[in-house]
This record gives sequence, structure tokens and C-alpha cells, in this order.
Amino acid sequence: MDIRVLTYFVALVQTKSISNAAATLHITQPTLSRQLKDLENELGTVLFYRGSREIQLTDDGQYLYNRAIEILNLVDKTQYHLQQKEGISGELTIGAAESQSLDVIAKAITKLTSDYSSTSIHIRSGNADQVYEDLDQGLLDFGITIGDFDSRKYNHISLTNRDRWGVLMPRQHPLAEKGIVNLRDILSYPLLVSAQSSIDRSIFAGLGDYRIVGSYNLIYNAALLVKAGAGIALALDGLIDTSSEHSDLTFRYLNHDNHDGIQILWKKQAILSPVAKGFLEILRVDILDEKEVPH
Repeated sequence: MDIRVLTYFVALVQTKSISNAAATLHITQPTLSRQLKDLENELGTVLFYRGSREIQLTDDGQYLYNRAIEILNLVDKTQYHLQQKEGISGELTIGAAESQSLDVIAKAITKLTSDYSSTSIHIRSGNADQVYEDLDQGLLDFGITIGDFDSRKYNHISLTNRDRWGVLMPRQHPLAEKGIVNLRDILSYPLLVSAQSSIDRSIFAGLGDYRIVGSYNLIYNAALLVKAGAGIALALDGLIDTSSEHSDLTFRYLNHDNHDGIQILWKKQAILSPVAKGFLEILRVDILDEKEVPH
């Protein structure tokens, strides 16, 4: 599959028509049509429907477009890093779960970008499942996850986790009268839980029947469901500000032992770019007071 033809296909999707894409790419319409038809023949599938004023992608076409964006971004990033010849420079991409414990990462990023003016950072928020997928596909330099991880696949640095699990609920909810709630308390109410696959639901074992009415990827939208009365959400503290007396929501800690591990990960056998090595050095030496930096 030719990178140049992937660029053509992305241009077609983004400009909505063969004529617009050809003009953007500065090639003739017959040339573009032939290249795209060759791409379909190579892949053995139809990527878009022809004949309408604006192209419409097939399911395979949408899948290819999503992957093409990732591939082209990775190509650009690789080329950029290889062209940096002096000092620490370039882009660093970090995927992270939501956590107030990531202030140490923020400090390392701040020092990196302050000390090396030719660096820039991209943060992708997502749960652990999305972070693992992006790490495995080479779309991230580092991933930050909460909970268990595969130590056979990833190098890691453990971070101090100050997050505790609890329950996000409407301020007028019956459980809001309690200072701390237990797992048995919450089973009487519809629950919203994190969608990531590493969440251990065995904590409910033996406690009776319960009802999970939905799952969430990031907590903001879950908070809207809680406000609307869909259920109460198992969540980490500090992610939704409930401190104001005008807030519709409140948070109560669980008395369950709930300090999960939190770590920054990178793929084993990965060849780290100079900016990635610089970030790790800052994190381990300046922030965490450690000495060993991987190569």
C-alpha cells in the first residue's frame, strides 16, 4: 500500500469529491480516479460509492480512512524526529487515563518544554484499553494507566497514586447523608462503571444482586448521566469538582481498599527518540529522584 495513494484517499474523504481532491492535490481527475481504483483492487473491496455529488464511504472505506489518518500521522512524526539533528527536539505523544495524580507528569512536561524550546507535547485522554491499543500501534511514546498491566510487553515507572475510588451522586441522593459508603450500600441503586476491561467487578461477588445501567469512557459524560438521574457512578475522586455549594453533585469515598497502581508505560524493545529519552530522564532524575535512564 503506497503512502502517496493513502494521502490521495484522505484528501478525497476530506474534500468530499474527486474534482475537489484533484484540485487540492494538483493532479488530474483521471489520474486520481485511476489511483483510487487501483487501491480498491489491491485491497479487494469498495471504499466509496460513486455517482453522487459527494462521495459516501462504505464501512471498509471508513475503516481505511481512520487507519490512514493514524498511519500518515505516524509517518510525519517519524520523519520529523529523523530530521532533528541537534540536541533534544521534536514531539512527544502521551496517552493518559484521567487522574489527579498526574501532576508529576505535568511537572516533567513543563521542565522539558522549558529547557528545550524545540519540543512540543500532545496529550491523548482515554481509558486504559485505548491507551494500550495506541501504544501497541506506535501512536504513543508513553501511556499512563491505572490498574494492572502486562509487564511482559511494557517497561514502566510506578507513580504515586493519590486517587481513591468512590461514588459520584446527586447532592440530594440518600447516600449523600453518609460520610463514607460501602459496596453493599451502593448495590441498591443503578450503577455507572468505567468501561475499561481491567476494572475488576469481582469486588461485588457475594454482596447480592446489582444493576449496571451503563458504562463510561471518561467521567465528564458520566457526570451528566448522574445529574439526569440515570444512576450513581463509581469513579475516582478529584475528576469532577463537587466542592461548590451550587454543584448538583457530590462525591463519597468507598471504604473498600481501592488504591490501584498507576504507572507510565512504554513498549519493550522500543527505540526511544531523543525527546522521549529526555522526558524520562527529567521524570526519573528531577521529579522522582531516580538515576537509571533506559536507552
